[in-house]
Amino acid sequence: MALVDCRFESAVELSDASLRAVDLTGSILPGLNADRARVEGDLVLVRTISGAISLFRADVVGDVWLNGAELTSEGTGYALRAPQLHIGGGLYARSVNASGGFNLWGAEAFTLEVTEGQLSHATRTALRCDGIRLAQDLRCTGVSVDGGGISLFGAAIGGQCWFNRAEIRNVTGWAINAPSVSVGGGIYGRSMTAHGGVNLFAAAIGESLELSGSTLTSHHRHALRAPGAHVQANLELDDGATVAGDVTLPRAEVKGALQLSDSTFTDSSTIDLHGATVGILNVTSLSTLPSAFDLRAATIGRIDDSPASWPLRIELDGLAYQDLRPVLPANQRLAWLDRSDSYNPQPYERLAAHYRQLGHDDDARSVQLARHRRRRSSSRPPARLWGYFEDLTVGYGYRPGRALIWLVALTSVVAVIFTAVPPQPARTNSPAFQPVAFALDLILPVLDLGQEKAFIPSSDTAWAAWVSAVAGWLLATTVISGLTRRLSRSGH
Repeated sequence: MALVDCRFESAVELSDASLRAVDLTGSILPGLNADRARVEGDLVLVRTISGAISLFRADVVGDVWLNGAELTSEGTGYALRAPQLHIGGGLYARSVNASGGFNLWGAEAFTLEVTEGQLSHATRTALRCDGIRLAQDLRCTGVSVDGGGISLFGAAIGGQCWFNRAEIRNVTGWAINAPSVSVGGGIYGRSMTAHGGVNLFAAAIGESLELSGSTLTSHHRHALRAPGAHVQANLELDDGATVAGDVTLPRAEVKGALQLSDSTFTDSSTIDLHGATVGILNVTSLSTLPSAFDLRAATIGRIDDSPASWPLRIELDGLAYQDLRPVLPANQRLAWLDRSDSYNPQPYERLAAHYRQLGHDDDARSVQLARHRRRRSSSRPPARLWGYFEDLTVGYGYRPGRALIWLVALTSVVAVIFTAVPPQPARTNSPAFQPVAFALDLILPVLDLGQEKAFIPSSDTAWAAWVSAVAGWLLATTVISGLTRRLSRSGH
């Protein structure tokens, strides 16, 4: 059937027909009904101007060509209504203008190309491809989609999925709604604009998800939502990408790198990687920072970051990582931990272990000391007071040299006091008085140099002996508790 450049006064009726081929190139027709029709060759509607076209459950052995076509639906219907359409080849719709959009729910084809054209629908999804099955690529490069966006719920695409330079708008829902989509290759949306955000909940992507240089605005706060998604290579949201909304990836798996460098986030945006698994997280340079990172219970092979890329709030409880780049000194990296809303020991333990693996034992001790100080701030007053004393004397066991300094200072003061006012001999055969030995006997409860038993302080210096004994007991207690804590941590 070849009716090229024809004008029809009424809709063309081909439902349930069996035809070798259909060629309506350049024709003008009110509409076309080919429901359940079988076409042994190609269905050609190139440069056709038509009302609604219906291909429900049609079977086209060859290709469907809609290049340059102008399709218009009436009311709320679709310009191309083709649920469960079966195409042996591909559907090609370059530079198509479809006011009413496409409904390809449950369709099957070798490939689908809707490029450089315009699709729109006032109340429904403009390109509905839920459950579609494609042996190769879905190509929507340079297309303008207005109204209801694109839906790919449960779609299975054997090759690549292309959205480069596409402009997709949805003011009431997702710009791209693709939960449970399966893509054998990658999803590529370089320089794409998605007003309404992208939903890839539980998506399975065989290669990379590339959204470099794209612009994503949010739907219900989410600019990119992909909980439980699996990406076999990289997820790239970098190279000047603009994100107005949250990037939500809890429980997602990105086996390669999650690239967020050189991107711009709004100050209300958050990045949620709660429970996610990521090979490399790259946030080395962000044009503007999100408000928060949620890295709780995430597993990340390597984190590439910098102090300038840390937002005001970072949740790190349960985060496991193998490497941090660059290697920052502890006094800088501790600011990373201090941005959590609440204290939890695990992030400090993990960072200390990281420094020990690098052989930076001083940095590891600094992290452990900071952990005790952070915990002290949330303790009750008695425990907080004791914590201050432990910190002052021995640095919670991580600064044992302080104990020697305190011992020397205390011994010197006590020795000076009893040199000025010597004690009285306790017996007639007492040894010669030694102020330093006497001071050490008073201060160190485990030491017996014979001086404390041989001499009795006068009433004027009895207070000094009592204070020395109490101070020595406190010093010994803090040294023992601090060293015990440190040794028990080292044993783990």
